[in-house]
Amino acid sequence: MLYVFWIISLGLLYYFLENRKKNRINELIDLMNNMKNQNYKIPMKQDDFSILEDKIYKLFIEIVEANETTIKNSERQIKYLEDIAHQIKTPITSMIFSIENLEMDFPDNGDIEILKRQTIRLNSLSDILLKLSSLDANKGLMKKEEVSLYELVTYALDSLDLKRSTNVEIAESLKENIICGDFYWIAEAIINIFKNANNRPLCDKISIQSHKNPLYTTLVIEDNGGGIAKENIKKIFKRFYKTPDSNGFGIGLAMAKTIVEKNNGEVSVTNTSQGASFEIKFYNVT
Repeated sequence: MLYVFWIISLGLLYYFLENRKKNRINELIDLMNNMKNQNYKIPMKQDDFSILEDKIYKLFIEIVEANETTIKNSERQIKYLEDIAHQIKTPITSMIFSIENLEMDFPDNGDIEILKRQTIRLNSLSDILLKLSSLDANKGLMKKEEVSLYELVTYALDSLDLKRSTNVEIAESLKENIICGDFYWIAEAIINIFKNANNRPLCDKISIQSHKNPLYTTLVIEDNGGGIAKENIKKIFKRFYKTPDSNGFGIGLAMAKTIVEKNNGEVSVTNTSQGASFEIKFYNVT
C-alpha cells in the first residue's frame, strides 16, 4: 500500500513540475511578445526560470536600444546628405550662369564647353543626392494608387531627351494593364532604366511591353545596346557600382531597384541576343 502511495505521489509531483514548467515557458513567450509590442513591464517572479527570464529581458532591451540608436544615426546621416546637397546647389547654379556668360564672350573656347559639361554633371549629382535622401527618409510609405503603365512610360519618356536616333516601341498591352503604387517614384525608376539604355553607344532601339497574370503584372524594357558583361550583371543594382564603360554615377539602377521594392515589386535584368532586358514585376497582392 505504501509503495502504491509512493508511486502516485511521484506521478503527481512529476505532473505538477511539468505543468509548472509549461506555464513558465508560456509566460516567457508572453514576455517576449509583450516586449515586441513595446510593453516592457519587468517580471517579478522568483524561481528556477527567473535567471533566464532576466537574461531575455535585458537582451531584448539592449536590442531595442541598439535599434533606436541605429535609426537615429541613419536619420542624422540622411539629414546631413540632404543639407550637403542643398548647400552645393546654390554655388553650382551660380557657376552655370557664369559659364553661360563666358560662352557668349568666348564662343570658340573649347575649355569653357568642357567646364560647362562637368558643372552640369555636378549639378546632376546634387539632384541625385536629394532624391536619394528623400528616398531613404521615406519609411517605405509609398502612395498606393491605381496607375496605368502606359501613362507611367509616357511620362518617363517625356521627361527624357533620348537620342534622336533612338526608336521607342510601346506595346498596346501597356494601355490595358494597371498596377498599384506611387506614380512619380515608379516613373523615376523607369527613367533610370531608360537612361541606362540610352547611355549605351550601340543602342538605337528600346521596346516596352507588359504581361499580366493572377500573381503579378510585368513591365519589360529591352534595348539593343549590346547587353551587359556577365561579370557585371550581378553587380549592376549595387549602389555606386559603375561598369568601366559607364558615364553615370552608379546610382540610377540601384535607386530603381529600391523604388520598385518599396512598391511591392522586384526588378531583374538578363541579356538578349541584341542587348539587355529589364523586367519589373509588380505583385497584385500586398
